[in-house]
Amino acid sequence: MNTPPKSLFFNLAASTVAAFVVSGPVLAADVSVTRLETPAPSNSSLSRVVADESGRIYLSWVNHSEEVASLVFSQLTDDKWSEPQTVSQGDDWFFNWADFPMLSVNQGNKTAHWLKMSAEGNYDYDIEAKFFDSGHQGWSEPRIIHNDGVSAEHGFVSMLPVGAGRTLISWLDGRNTKSGESHSAMTLRAGVFDSTGLTIDEWELDSRVCECCQTSSAMTAAGPIVVYRNRSDEEIRDIYFTRYVNGAWTAPQAVHNDDWRIAGCPVNGPAVAARDDQVAVSWFTAKDDTPAVKLALSDDGGMSYSEPVPVAGPHTIGRVGVAILKSGRVVVSWLDTERDGTHIMLSLFTQDGEFVSSTEVAATSASRRSGFPVIVETDESVYVTWTDISEAPQVNVARVDF
Repeated sequence: MNTPPKSLFFNLAASTVAAFVVSGPVLAADVSVTRLETPAPSNSSLSRVVADESGRIYLSWVNHSEEVASLVFSQLTDDKWSEPQTVSQGDDWFFNWADFPMLSVNQGNKTAHWLKMSAEGNYDYDIEAKFFDSGHQGWSEPRIIHNDGVSAEHGFVSMLPVGAGRTLISWLDGRNTKSGESHSAMTLRAGVFDSTGLTIDEWELDSRVCECCQTSSAMTAAGPIVVYRNRSDEEIRDIYFTRYVNGAWTAPQAVHNDDWRIAGCPVNGPAVAARDDQVAVSWFTAKDDTPAVKLALSDDGGMSYSEPVPVAGPHTIGRVGVAILKSGRVVVSWLDTERDGTHIMLSLFTQDGEFVSSTEVAATSASRRSGFPVIVETDESVYVTWTDISEAPQVNVARVDF
């Protein structure tokens, strides 16, 4: 876990894989997968794992009981989960298989968000959040993090601690799709909030982005980076990034020009991880109807990237994650559909992007109800969480030691 740069405390007010074919994953023999007993009950889903600055692991998920949903979390200590704590609950929440609540933890401070219906439209919902200030030992009252007051889509959130008890929150914002003489595009926005939920600053990062692909963010040695799926006037929907440097956000740039033209949103966002100046971005693309998972690496804090490294294809549906181990090796998570059923895979690469091996974590389902597996690293291990829908929805967790 990395310490954010001091400037943020004070200034923040290989080649393309479109046609490559993989005959099957090279399975690792020296990687162990340990299933952990989950603190989540039956009828649980939408889970995430996060780590704090000391490498402590937290699991968050949503419990469903009749008409009421509850956002709950637990901390892992010596492979044992703490008593689950409820952050918030409601009977007016919005649920989307790809757009779900998140917890962020740093230096005892916590930020949690969920989605709440704002009007009768199918996609009219707000991002609501609560903030836990370790100095006051209590959660704030819930608040809507955006101030546009427009009943529209707001979601696909990523959250990132940026020091001094502050949290960077980035999200897709649909305010412009409901306003003006001619409705405009989905935008990417971000804001910084203190430990009590006060807005320190807010920006529009990109004025036209893909409508429902996840955002992702990470802290480099120079400052935060946000990655997302862009949308051009010609419906090219490639992966872009923007960085916060010297008090301002850089102009959006492509991680790589896949030139994937698609008329609708693929609901398959990118993932980014950073360790000092090392940055890794993974993503899904399907140009020419050829599905592929790619990885691009940077050694200059995310300013420039290598040519994409092939991770998987064409028997994949993406749903990626990425992590950088303490050694600098990179792990990409993805869903494999080549063999019978669907499988959660972790592929390991050297710091220079050389493929090492792939490991199967668990069988899963390609159904949207299974959601997106989420990974986070600590030292040379990766924690994975996903939803098993073979019976009643059930959150699962595994630790993979490399």
